Amino acid sequence: MAALENPPENPCFGCGPNHPRGLRLSFRREVAEDGKDEVRGEFTPRPDEIGWPTLFHHGLHFMALYEASYWAALTFGGKVWVSAGPISYTSDRLPRVGVTHSVAARIVDRSDRALHIRADSRVVSGKPCGFLETDWRPASRAVAERAGVPLPRYLLEEMDP
Repeated sequence: MAALENPPENPCFGCGPNHPRGLRLSFRREVAEDGKDEVRGEFTPRPDEIGWPTLFHHGLHFMALYEASYWAALTFGGKVWVSAGPISYTSDRLPRVGVTHSVAARIVDRSDRALHIRADSRVVSGKPCGFLETDWRPASRAVAERAGVPLPRYLLEEMDP
């Protein structure tokens, strides 16, 4: 098990370690029971992150799954990838505020130009909360620059030209 490096200057709402209002999710690389590599993290929804009373906000639950997917793409894809959009999202039960849940993501299919990733969330007892499947393609430094997106140096260095 190895914690994934996340620079303090990361501005992301989902995983930025110093974001003042963000989720501050962190992840580590693990080998699952079936022998496959995955990215895993735990989170405990806070009282101000509710949708329905006592339940984690639906959109924030999606975000936790999406962030795990991004980190799986970055970690196992070897460079920065961008999402081509969610393929499928299901929320069987929303995580409860104050109760720790886990999120795990892995590549389920890959080619030179695409990754298909599945992320799952579970309560500590193992009951599923939901899943997200996403497709990813390599990020292009040229496209980001043409769009005027001021990306941090640590991301630009890992992007395709």
